[in-house]
Amino acid sequence: MNKAIATLAVSVLILFQTAASYAADVTDSTSAIERLLEMNRNIEGEFRQVTYDDKGKQLQVSEGIFLLAKPNQFVWDSVTPFSQRIISDGQYITIWDVDLEQATKKPLAGAVGNSPAALLGRPAADVLPHYVVTILGEEKFRLAPKGEEDLFQNLTLSFRDGVISAMSILDALGQTTVIEFKNIEAHDGVAKENFVLDLPDYVDVIVEGQ
Repeated sequence: MNKAIATLAVSVLILFQTAASYAADVTDSTSAIERLLEMNRNIEGEFRQVTYDDKGKQLQVSEGIFLLAKPNQFVWDSVTPFSQRIISDGQYITIWDVDLEQATKKPLAGAVGNSPAALLGRPAADVLPHYVVTILGEEKFRLAPKGEEDLFQNLTLSFRDGVISAMSILDALGQTTVIEFKNIEAHDGVAKENFVLDLPDYVDVIVEGQ
């Protein structure tokens, strides 16, 4: 075997080893985050959400409570500074801006990535195929959307001892939203009535996807 052929053989071997290692890393990262997401589908707690512009200036701070429950059910209640309720009954997601007296209802299937609860509340096996997953630490992951039409560039999920602790979202405009979770408790399931939103008659409802 001459030197050129030997060099080519070594290069091909390295290429295959690198590809195999990359495939293993992708599988490991997806498996790890899938396990953690599934562990956090029946939880409730509090959140603090801060949005920064592309230069790091703080734009808005909101706080509230949330509730997640299988299958695909969640409540995301922002209490301050403006009251907003985001509720999924498993099929539809409704966003109610209380002060504006407006609500938007749309199929949950089209809401992946549009809200933190939509991401956390759905089965990991349904959500993760939409993202390229990278491990940033033992319990920290970056998810980059595969579709160009997505509303954000990437998001980071952080866990502490298997429990969701933070989420950071970089949107298409360069704004960053950081969400910190606290006082989280697990539950075995809650009544479906928690995910039924009875809107007052004066609320203007916009239905999408019909």
